[in-house]
Amino acid sequence: MEFTIRDLAQFGAIAVSLVGAFITARIQIKTLMEKMNLHEDRLFSMDNRLDQAESARAAIDIRVNTLAEINSVKALEKRNVEFAELATMTRMLSKEVDLLRKLHNGNHPPVS
Repeated sequence: MEFTIRDLAQFGAIAVSLVGAFITARIQIKTLMEKMNLHEDRLFSMDNRLDQAESARAAIDIRVNTLAEINSVKALEKRNVEFAELATMTRMLSKEVDLLRKLHNGNHPPVS
């Protein structure tokens, strides 16, 4: 089997087309890798922002739950009962102090 110039030219054309396809594929792969890295950076950035937003929301939820617990009906009832007890105790102590002042009458016998 003999190779003619025509066969060599065809082999050369095939080789050139293969090299061209290889170079084109490498360039496209490089471009796709750069785009993929850009998208990964964007996803990483969005992931961080989402984590920060979730952390902020969790902190707000805790604060809201704390305020809701403080202002709950049971807590308000307990506080009102305590205030009523304090008011009653204050009135009673005021009456006792007034009674002691009347008993003492401002005069104090000499003490030896």
